[in-house]
Amino acid sequence: MSINPYMSVIGTIFLLLAATSSQALSISLADPCTVSDFPALCRGTIKGQTNVNAATDVAIRELMKRTRQAKEIAEKELKRDGGVATCLSNFNSAFDNLDKALTNIKENDGFSLNINLSAALTDYDTCSDAMKETREINVIYKSAGVLYKMADNCLALSTLVKH
Repeated sequence: MSINPYMSVIGTIFLLLAATSSQALSISLADPCTVSDFPALCRGTIKGQTNVNAATDVAIRELMKRTRQAKEIAEKELKRDGGVATCLSNFNSAFDNLDKALTNIKENDGFSLNINLSAALTDYDTCSDAMKETREINVIYKSAGVLYKMADNCLALSTLVKH
């Protein structure tokens, strides 16, 4: 009979944990950006989209648009070598990886989606590092920082994509 009080406490803890988990799940389903490191930027990017697959698609497309714009700026400031040249190469690579990521969503290939978004994230980080090494802190460096945050958000959203 002395087991009953313990079972009662364990049962109560279990019910509280279950209720908390279901509340957290409903919050993330209503707002997919709760999983991201930069939720305000994420919300501005996905524009109220609550379907996780659609939100991830929208976020990737917006990132591709911004990458294209950064690439155009880099082409205007291009020198033979240095940070800008590295960024231009990495922006091209990131764009290709993002294009593959869109295909991965359509094919429900979460593993490849993660790989391609991680690769794009690395491309933006490499650009930032190259600009720091050459001490070229300019609009391209700042753009790479924003693109990195957007890619990080895409990667976070991709963890919710249904496979």
